[in-house]
Amino acid sequence: MTTTVSLSELAAAMRASNSLMLDMLAETPAGDDLLDRLIITAIAQANTAGPAADIEFLRTYGAFDTVAPDEVRKPVTISSVASTICIPFETVRRRVQQLVTAGICEIRPEGVVVPTRVTSREEYKTGIIRIYELTQALHARLKDNGCLTEAYRDAAPPYEGPPLFRAAAHLAAGHFLRMMASFIKTTGDLTTAMILLAVQRENSEHTATLPSIVVGPGIMPDDLKVPVNAATIADVLGLGESTVSRRLTRLVQDGTCIKKKGGVIVASAYVARPEIVAVMELNYASLLRMFEPLQKLGVLSAWNRVETSAATTG
Repeated sequence: MTTTVSLSELAAAMRASNSLMLDMLAETPAGDDLLDRLIITAIAQANTAGPAADIEFLRTYGAFDTVAPDEVRKPVTISSVASTICIPFETVRRRVQQLVTAGICEIRPEGVVVPTRVTSREEYKTGIIRIYELTQALHARLKDNGCLTEAYRDAAPPYEGPPLFRAAAHLAAGHFLRMMASFIKTTGDLTTAMILLAVQRENSEHTATLPSIVVGPGIMPDDLKVPVNAATIADVLGLGESTVSRRLTRLVQDGTCIKKKGGVIVASAYVARPEIVAVMELNYASLLRMFEPLQKLGVLSAWNRVETSAATTG
């Protein structure tokens, strides 16, 4: 992707996006671990990806109590899921079988689905509401950072109906899957990708509301980063501390991370690599793709109004 967006904006948008993705994975209301949640998200997203490309579908089935019926859910093949999330086919096949046994997925002649009876569960609804809130918070953070100004132009009138929880969650899941596939390709596996995301967030979350240019004219310098230890990352991701510690040792050895007093940081030299800058460019484009339907629906205008009101009264 060729872009005129500054490197500081790309980096700030990447930091904001990473935070969203970590929180989204934690809020997925099913599955026993990171991989289960990733697979469930990929299946559910693929089931309605076709009709959800239509803005009217999002308007019709985007609210809390308007669940898309099973008739519109298109089964997806296991090979397609594996390709989407860059995980080996056999690994995905075994996990899908376990999810079927657990009653989360159903196998049909054409493929696998997460059925309406699952997406209608209270815990699923709670997760969707939380993802809506996280997406709204991301929107506010990006504005504070001075990023994605394209998403705020030519906005539709503020949306006035019931909150489009499901629409926002669907669009956020699309962004999540696009970026997770990119991270897994870049790092080599899901666990390493998630550890790097978590380290980066802990290193930089103290700058979350600052304009990107205040953080730095380019990539965030190493001396601004707050080191994080293996125990904290293990707690964030629900992984064993020894697993995280071994991965961090390898990441330090290959130059991806730097060991500091109090833990590790993601090295700015690693973030500056061409392949990582390309991921940041992809992230920026993916965020715009996520926000565009919300802009057309008037959701961004409604959020802007809430944020302006809060700033005025605050």
